[in-house]
Amino acid sequence: MKINELNFMIGGKSGEGIEVPGNMFAQICMHAGLYLHVTQEFYSVIKGYNNINQIRASEKPVRSHSNHYDLVLAIDDETVPRYLDDIVPGGGLIYDPALVTDEAVKQSQVQSGGAPIYDKEELKKKLEAADIKRFPVPLAALAKEKAGFALAKNIVGIGATMGLLDYEIQPLLDLIVKTFARKGDEIVNKNIDAAQAGYNYVREHFAREFNYQLRPVKDSAKKFFVNGNEAIVFGAIKAGCKFVSEYPMTPSSSVLHAMAKHSHQYDISVNHVEDELAAINMAVGAGYAGVRSLAGTSGGGFALMTEAIGMAGMIEAPVVIVEAQRPGPSTGLPTRSGQGDLRTAMHASQGEFPRIVMSPGTHEESFYMSFEAFNLAERYQCPVILLTEKYLAEGHATVPFLNTDHLVVDRGKLLKEEEITEEFKRYQVTEDGIPPRTIPGQKGGAHTATTYEHLESGYFTEEVEDVNKMFERRMKKMKTIEANMPAAQLEGDEDAEITIVCWGATYMPASEAVDLLARDGIKANLLHIKYMLPLQPGVREILENSKHPVIIEANYTAQLAGVIAEKVGIDIQDKILDYSGRPFTPDQIYRAIKGLKNKN
Repeated sequence: MKINELNFMIGGKSGEGIEVPGNMFAQICMHAGLYLHVTQEFYSVIKGYNNINQIRASEKPVRSHSNHYDLVLAIDDETVPRYLDDIVPGGGLIYDPALVTDEAVKQSQVQSGGAPIYDKEELKKKLEAADIKRFPVPLAALAKEKAGFALAKNIVGIGATMGLLDYEIQPLLDLIVKTFARKGDEIVNKNIDAAQAGYNYVREHFAREFNYQLRPVKDSAKKFFVNGNEAIVFGAIKAGCKFVSEYPMTPSSSVLHAMAKHSHQYDISVNHVEDELAAINMAVGAGYAGVRSLAGTSGGGFALMTEAIGMAGMIEAPVVIVEAQRPGPSTGLPTRSGQGDLRTAMHASQGEFPRIVMSPGTHEESFYMSFEAFNLAERYQCPVILLTEKYLAEGHATVPFLNTDHLVVDRGKLLKEEEITEEFKRYQVTEDGIPPRTIPGQKGGAHTATTYEHLESGYFTEEVEDVNKMFERRMKKMKTIEANMPAAQLEGDEDAEITIVCWGATYMPASEAVDLLARDGIKANLLHIKYMLPLQPGVREILENSKHPVIIEANYTAQLAGVIAEKVGIDIQDKILDYSGRPFTPDQIYRAIKGLKNKN
């Protein structure tokens, strides 16, 4: 019997409601004291195609998802043929036997664009032959009987799941009340009846036939449940962000939603604007006016922002841009995950100017690096681009309560009125490249902020000596930034035979892959690069001492590998790349590295 160690998946069509029962299950596990990692894979259509919600629960911290499932709840007719082979031996499948029909064959053919995955008879044979526990439950019939509508089969299914895992049903019923209260008592009661029906059916027909159970954990550590975008928002709020402008774009939209939710409590101006051009121009204007500001977007929206990012670079206005990556080009895979925008962020806009590009790898880092992004933007008076990706941005995890005692707001060289002298020059040449800064309305701090090249005063110039002096002064900031940037750290045994190099959310599965390799006697350590521009100091030294570096990236051209080769002269030969839009799994990385070892 496995207690409190479960990789659970719900599959259903768009519009059938897999998110609601998935969230309920996750909340129950969290309140039971378990650690969670939750991710969703869904098509960019409103209705019809198969989506999945993956929920991994454990008494120990979990850092990634897995595509090997202990239990699958199939709400539609396509989840079974698509994911039957991914259920582990001895795992379980809850499904509606009425859905193992010809319709499943048709749908699999539509989505694959070719031959169906299975024919009906073959599917039935595979079901019977699979080394799994089968739990046929009349989900749709029970939903119609108890709730009066077939759509409630998702609630029947989650009730059946709780019964199968031998967990009390009351926490689920409480969540149903909370979730559907705004729809009135009738809807609440119908969903309660649906959940109870699924629970009772499994307890009656399959009592204690499944070797997985959930139990509340006593004295568990305090933690909260958050997605990456929400963690970025919390970090921004802690940093004193007071202005947000965004045109919604998957997977960054929840930055706007979460900010709006907390805007009244923290006195934040949150603006759902008409397009990305408005979003970035408003955020740059707010930063210039002295307000800590944020603009959120994804790759396509970021492309529209590039000219205004150059404006921020020229007038040296601090602004933070959250760019939640998804695969391109163009619309690409709008609901999937990727890391194809690194070079875009590093080189966005015409000309050359200082900027910082950074990327968190976990939900905790999303909070801390978001806070730091606002300090960096004001300290160095430049745009800071915080790169995340769908896997982290929309993926949820349990996070321990965060320590914020060490966090200090640093507004850089922003002058108080009494510090402004008659000799004040907004773009004064300084040793570190960073000029003194004032904001509109401060006595003695008047200056011109123009997008043209300018003198120290801000007035326009095209004279060679002045142009060179100003350009060199601005670019000197990059040396100052690099000199004060935290050095890259190697995680694990310095003498390991494999060094996994990664950035962004690939850190989560890569860190678990290290554990999987260790079980096979393969020592691996991990170099997680968090700052790409300027590249973190220490990368060269770590890689020069590595026996066998392997880089992991969710793009086609190994963009970080190219940056490393350009900046420190080390060409990492072995690359594990995935550009499918699906996030890496620990097992995928583990198998790829094993293959490299066998090849060499």
